[in-house]
Amino acid sequence: NNSGIPVSGINVSRKKQDQENIVFELAELTADKVGAPGAVSRSSVICFDEYVGPGYSRPTEGMVEAVKLLATTEAILLDPVYTGKVMAGCIDLSRQGYFDSCENVLFLHTGGSPALYAYLESFR
Repeated sequence: NNSGIPVSGINVSRKKQDQENIVFELAELTADKVGAPGAVSRSSVICFDEYVGPGYSRPTEGMVEAVKLLATTEAILLDPVYTGKVMAGCIDLSRQGYFDSCENVLFLHTGGSPALYAYLESFR
């Protein structure tokens, strides 16, 4: 990785290897578009599939905790299908020491908060 920046992903449906291949391809395309071809190596892309839970769009305890935490502490609404599970993974990885305390971590919020209404029972 010429940039020295790791690319970490949290899966919401696919298996680790499948998601890593997709993320690497997207990272390569993005690097090419911004004039930095070859900036991302395949080994710099790591995805985690431990946070999928019982399946795509199925609530997990971690997701519920993450959605509640960000809503109450940061006034940021996450959706239960994508960003909620991804933030749950980020929180868990942080608690495990995966991220260095001096490191900047970029979380891409992709929207979807209206989906919260379909999952109200999960938050009671």
